[in-house]
Amino acid sequence: MADESVKAATSLTIGQAFSPRHNSLNFLRLFMALMVIASHALVSGPFGNDQIFSDKTTIGTVAVFGFFGISGYLIAGSAAHNSLGRYLWQRFLRIFPAFWVCLVVTVVFFGSIGWISAHHLPHCGISCYLQHRGLSFVTHNFFLRITQTSLGHGNPVNNAPLWTLFYEFLCYLLLGGLAVLGLLKRRWVVVALAMMLWLAELVVAVRPHGYISLDESSILMLGPVFLTGTLLYLFRDEIRDSRLLALGCAAGFVASMWVPIGGQLIFERPTSVDLLAPLVAYPLLWLGIHLPLQRVGATNDYSYGVYIYGAPVLSLLEEWRVEYWGYVPFLLIAVGAAFCFAAASWWLVERHALKLKKIDPRLIVRALFPGWGRTSPAAEETGLASPVAGRSASVS
Repeated sequence: MADESVKAATSLTIGQAFSPRHNSLNFLRLFMALMVIASHALVSGPFGNDQIFSDKTTIGTVAVFGFFGISGYLIAGSAAHNSLGRYLWQRFLRIFPAFWVCLVVTVVFFGSIGWISAHHLPHCGISCYLQHRGLSFVTHNFFLRITQTSLGHGNPVNNAPLWTLFYEFLCYLLLGGLAVLGLLKRRWVVVALAMMLWLAELVVAVRPHGYISLDESSILMLGPVFLTGTLLYLFRDEIRDSRLLALGCAAGFVASMWVPIGGQLIFERPTSVDLLAPLVAYPLLWLGIHLPLQRVGATNDYSYGVYIYGAPVLSLLEEWRVEYWGYVPFLLIAVGAAFCFAAASWWLVERHALKLKKIDPRLIVRALFPGWGRTSPAAEETGLASPVAGRSASVS
C-alpha cells in the first residue's frame, strides 16, 4: 500500500502537484528581490563585484531570470482564463499604481534627501531640483520605459532595477496577443516562438561581432525565459513533477557559467548563461510546489515593493557611507529599510489597487467615454445591439 502511494506521488504532473492558492512562489519572489538588493549592495560599496564564479552573470541577473520564469507560468494562467480587457486591467493594476507612486517617492523623498546631502549645482535648491531633475525623472519613466535611472547632477539616488518592468510588461502584452488570437491553445506555436527567440539569441551570441541594441538584447535574453515558464503552464499536464529533472536543470544552468559561448558580461551580447537561463524556470516551479513556505506572502506580498525600493535605499545609505560599516550591516540596514517602504507600498497602494481587479474594465471605459458601446434606439428596437454593449457587467 505504501509502495502504491509513493508511486502515485512520483507520477504526478506539475499541473496536479501545483496548487494556485498554496505554493511557495511568493516566498521565492521575495527571496529573489532580496538577491537583487544583495547584488547591488556588493557593487555599491568597496566589496568587489556581484559576479558569480565567472564574468558571465551576476546575482541580480540570475534573480531577474527567476522573476521572468515564474511570471511566465503564472501569467499564462491569467491570460488563458480571462478576456483580453480583464487580463490587461489586472496586469495594469499589479504593475502601474505602485510603480507610479515609487517614481514620486524616489523623487520627493529619496531624491530631496540626496540633493541636500550631495554637492548639488550652485543656485539650485529643492524647488529647482524638483522642477527640473525630479519632474524629468517622472515624465521620462512614466510608461515603464526607463530612460533616466538617476536623478543626476550630483544627486546619488538612482532606481536602476526598474528597467526590467518594461520588458516584463511587453511579455504580458505578448501573452495577451497570443491568447486573443487563440494561439495559447495551439501550444506548439508557442514552442516555435520560444525556439525562434532562443535561436536568434544563440546566433547573436556565437557571432564574433554580434552586438545588438539594448532593447534587442533584453528581449532576446528575457523573452525565452518568460516563454519557458509559459510552456511549463501549457504542458503542465504532461510534464512530470520530478526532483531529478529540477536538479538536472539547475545543474545545467550552473554549468553554463563555464560554457565557452558568447561574450562577457555586457548587455549588447548574450553570454552562455543568458542562453541557458530558461533552465531556471522548472527548478523554481518545483521549489514553489515543494517548499513548506506557503504562508510567506500569501496574504501580504511585499516582494514587488522590496524590488522597486531597494535601489534608492542603497543609494542613500551609500551617500551616508554606511557601507564602511561592512557588507553585512550595510545589507541588513538596506533590507530593513526596503521592507519598510515595501510594507507601505503594499498597505497604502498595491492592496487597494488589487481590490479593483474584479471591476469590469468596460465600465471604466464607458465612464471615460460615455458614448462608447451605446447603440442607437433603432438598433435596440431591431435587436442589432452589439454583444459587448448588451452584455451585463461581469465580476468573475
